[in-house]
Amino acid sequence: MYKHSVIVATLCLVLPHFAFGKDVISVPIDRDIYRYAKQLINGKSLKNITPDIFDHPLCQRDIVDLILIQKALILGNSQLEFKFVLIDHEEQEDNLLKSGLLLVSVDTMWLSQVQPIAHSVHISSPIIRKGEYYAGIYTAPNNTQALAKKIGSDLSQVTVVSNENWAVDWQTLQQLNPKAMFNESEWIIMAKLVSHGWVDIMLVSFNNSPLFRYSGEDYVIEAIKGVKVALQDSRHFVVSKKHPRSQQTFRELELGIKQLRSSKFIEKSYRNCGFLTNLVDKWREIP
Repeated sequence: MYKHSVIVATLCLVLPHFAFGKDVISVPIDRDIYRYAKQLINGKSLKNITPDIFDHPLCQRDIVDLILIQKALILGNSQLEFKFVLIDHEEQEDNLLKSGLLLVSVDTMWLSQVQPIAHSVHISSPIIRKGEYYAGIYTAPNNTQALAKKIGSDLSQVTVVSNENWAVDWQTLQQLNPKAMFNESEWIIMAKLVSHGWVDIMLVSFNNSPLFRYSGEDYVIEAIKGVKVALQDSRHFVVSKKHPRSQQTFRELELGIKQLRSSKFIEKSYRNCGFLTNLVDKWREIP
């Protein structure tokens, strides 16, 4: 099923009352996201977690997604327990969902990405609503000022790297007419290409770092101040219609999402993480 080596692990996010009558399902997850989520949760029960935990240097959108879906299912009185299959690279979730081999996505998906398979999946209420999300234009820290002068109403004077499978990002960038556009499947490699100056920029979510900076082994990238890109789509969780637990899981998920939305837990979580931020409200939007 997976091309790369995997490790099966259970993330300690399940409430004790799941001990009896629980339904265990396997879910693929990037091992770094799994590791960071465990550090943020730090042994706490999801029942008692508040949006404050996302005000953390390790936080990113995928981690909020992972915790939100489990908290939603708990609020929806679900008896699901996730057994995570740790992977090193992203898999094609849409095919797994279409076939019923995967019950639910723990990573939100763009509406435009899942609409073509809507006959095979249930699509949740929006988690990130259309019009809420802006991406930053990231480059090497020593290039931010020089590249800021080259970015006008489009990206015609800079080179860009992205993943053609990220349909919303890819199409948005194409419309901005970059000088050259390169396809790369792995985010870390993109970051290294940009950090070393081999490619000028990449689109990345904002975070809660004061500099809007990401760093890791052999890379540092930083947002170009004063400019942002609108990604006009909504993000949703997806449940396979082909899985025997489909209808029940979708009902439980929607019930939980409704409660999280009404309590403003969803918006507060993404804002504390920095994915949604009012710090860029006055930045110039392109296109």
